Amino acid sequence: MAVLIDAMILLLLAGVLAYALMVDRRVRRLMETLRELQPAINAYSAAVDRSEESVRGLSSAARGLEETETRPAAKPAAPAAKTSPRAGDKAARTARARAQAAGVTRVTGKTELVQGFFDSVRERDQ
Repeated sequence: MAVLIDAMILLLLAGVLAYALMVDRRVRRLMETLRELQPAINAYSAAVDRSEESVRGLSSAARGLEETETRPAAKPAAPAAKTSPRAGDKAARTARARAQAAGVTRVTGKTELVQGFFDSVRERDQ
């Protein structure tokens, strides 16, 4: 009976080793693919950063234009001007709150994050 239990343990151990080798090969293949994709990922990350800067610039320019358009119109009607900016601010806050989904964290410096990932992978390989 003890021999049977020992044989079962050896078979299970051999199965675990075979599975570990299979996982190791897949992880190595994944890491090679990531190294090949590194230039493309870095370029994409830099492009995303540039596009975010462009969007911020366009947004601030649009806000500046909106403010210059609303200032001359707000002077003649003082009571209406007091209620409309508040409504506009409230609408803007509501729009920003909707844009930020629950559980989503805004990440800045994505390029450094991506580069840090590849640096840590290189350190592990050495």
